[in-house]
Amino acid sequence: MGSQSNGQPGQGLGNRALLDKVDKLRELGISHLVPLPQMVVVGDQSSGKSSVLESLTGFQFPRAATLCTRHATEIVCRREPTESVVVSIIPHNPSPEREKLVRGFRRSTDRIVSDDFPKIFEAASTIITPPITPSITLKSIWLKRIMQAAKVMGIKLSENDGDGGSAFSLDVLKVEISGPNADHLTVIDVPGMFETVTPGVTTESDIDLVKNMVKRYIQESRTIILAVVPCIVDIANQKILRLAAEADPQGKRTLGVLTKPDLCIENATKAVVCDLVNGKRRDLHLGYCVVKNLGADDVSGNMHRRNQQEQSLFGQAPWNTLPSDRVGVAALQTRIRHLLMDRTRAEFPFVKSEIMTSLKKSQKLLADMGASRSTTDQQRAYVGKVASNFVTLKNYGLDAYYTRHNFFDDYEMRLITRIRTINEAFSLVMHERGHAREFEGASTDGDGKGMDEPDEVLLAGDRSLLYGDKVNLKIPMFGDGDLGDIVSDSYWCAEPERGDMLQHIQELYLNSRGYEMGTFSSEMLSRTFKEQGSKWRPMTLAHVSNALLVVHQFIRRALEECCPDSTVRDELWGFLLYGQEGEGHEGLLGRYARAMDHVEFLLSVEFQERAITHDPRFDEKLSQLKLGGEKPASEGPDNGQPAQEPEKGPSSSLEDTTREIHNLLQSYYGIARSRFIDVVCQQAIDYFLLRAKDGPLEVLSDKVVLNMSAEQLDLIAGEDLAVKEERERLAKQVESLTQALKILRT
Repeated sequence: MGSQSNGQPGQGLGNRALLDKVDKLRELGISHLVPLPQMVVVGDQSSGKSSVLESLTGFQFPRAATLCTRHATEIVCRREPTESVVVSIIPHNPSPEREKLVRGFRRSTDRIVSDDFPKIFEAASTIITPPITPSITLKSIWLKRIMQAAKVMGIKLSENDGDGGSAFSLDVLKVEISGPNADHLTVIDVPGMFETVTPGVTTESDIDLVKNMVKRYIQESRTIILAVVPCIVDIANQKILRLAAEADPQGKRTLGVLTKPDLCIENATKAVVCDLVNGKRRDLHLGYCVVKNLGADDVSGNMHRRNQQEQSLFGQAPWNTLPSDRVGVAALQTRIRHLLMDRTRAEFPFVKSEIMTSLKKSQKLLADMGASRSTTDQQRAYVGKVASNFVTLKNYGLDAYYTRHNFFDDYEMRLITRIRTINEAFSLVMHERGHAREFEGASTDGDGKGMDEPDEVLLAGDRSLLYGDKVNLKIPMFGDGDLGDIVSDSYWCAEPERGDMLQHIQELYLNSRGYEMGTFSSEMLSRTFKEQGSKWRPMTLAHVSNALLVVHQFIRRALEECCPDSTVRDELWGFLLYGQEGEGHEGLLGRYARAMDHVEFLLSVEFQERAITHDPRFDEKLSQLKLGGEKPASEGPDNGQPAQEPEKGPSSSLEDTTREIHNLLQSYYGIARSRFIDVVCQQAIDYFLLRAKDGPLEVLSDKVVLNMSAEQLDLIAGEDLAVKEERERLAKQVESLTQALKILRT
């Protein structure tokens, strides 16, 4: 393999060490992440691009007038001790199946003769007419291999292929050429632009496809654009120069290469070319060079003969008046060498910076995906870590260790504080408004302060209205849809009725008495107590439902904090919410239902047929009421108020009985109310919702994860094919970028 670089063997195109690094970076495949300095040869069809490639690489490319490039070709030349050529395909956004097929195409040889080289590109870059015959194919093993590449890339090899392929492919054919005399160079050859459709070969969409392909390659700021333009056309109207101007407005990275000067006949045409080369048209900051092509009918591929013909042509007028550093292949190579070196040296610090930025971004994306979850052990470890973090947050929330995690910067996540707040408010409201009627002689001053009746709209939507101004927080409605069959409706506790309590009790007594003599039935206390405590059930169910919603919101938000992967989180949430039948794991709904069932149990016990208490305060209270003494300081809204003085004068047996029932009810109600508030808060909420070993907050733990089956783990944390491929892609990306940094630091 020969080099036509500059007549000084061994120097190559620019500083070898720096260009070596760029080549190694390109080998790692990071150019799609971080653009690298490169050269792209662009031009119209039959503009002489192949001749320019010959000038840069020293190898012969197809030049027949009927042939054109059908795909982008990345040509990588490296100086190595031994000769080799490797042909592969870089796919363009393929499906997984097609990528496997395309990536699997790789052909190599340790030697290539000059006759084979043009045939390789002829087969890979063109639609062959007439169709390839076995006799042609067998001329070279390389011809067969490149034909296979064209097939893989989806290119139609002949008109007879019908709909079996297309005229152009977005895939890139990569040709790596190595040898002791090769220059260090990477150059991209893209299909030539065209305006006219060839029936049976190209279509209108192909015109746009090629144009967009050219735009995509030249728009990168690190790309040197070699705009190839024949001398025999109207250069001012060349579309390729307009596209280059759009991509490179200042013309600082576009070098015009004028070809086919030997075909200029008119002096006016020659004068235009000379003006361009002399810099009289300043549209391109880098200016123009002019080179001579091998003709399409010259099949010898003799580079020495081409050089002799070029020297002969440029020794004639008017070409001999042009600057020597702008004329001929050697001058073009020298200019390209300096241009590529300058561009590479200038961009190198930015390339390094972008590689570091891209590496950090890829590492973060990979870290956000968490560890691989392909096996059962990996899945159990992943979910186990989520569970461990969840347990930590739960314990912090129950123990009020809010400074230990920023999760609790949000007040709504301060679990035990919010539960205590609503429990205390529930107790106050029960004391102030929980009874249906005010007892005889009880003070109503200040009763219901700050608890004016809300309008109906608010009553329907705000669960915190149960507490009035006793609590300054909103009850979360999160999960209300899932919990619709468990939580009760919101409730507004109205003020107790005011009036003649004794008269009301007397009516109840008269409507239920039997043949008792001088006394009343034991059921009288139970009956009056049920009526006086008729608000307890809706109040308690609403309160425990509110506590349940606070716990439910905490669990969901803690899970979001501990499990960043939304797919895993959604699957895990379904498992936690509904549980797993037959697997011994009860879901949140069952655990919540157990707490609400216990509330119903407490209510049924409290309002059973017999009223029972062994609290010594009951007798004390009853005695005080009978004697007309002061009421105990702990007795509800009438604390510290003197009892009503007994009426003077004789009283009837009915009045005495009524008063006795009233005093008995008042004494028992206060004891029962305090008892009931405590057991509701202690048992239904603190135990069943917060502390029970099978309660809602124990729905996710290390023990739960250890008991999960392989099928459950795969359903929750298993990765689908897309996730696995994304993980593999990011892992390879991180590996390539890491290697790239090592190369840059060497």
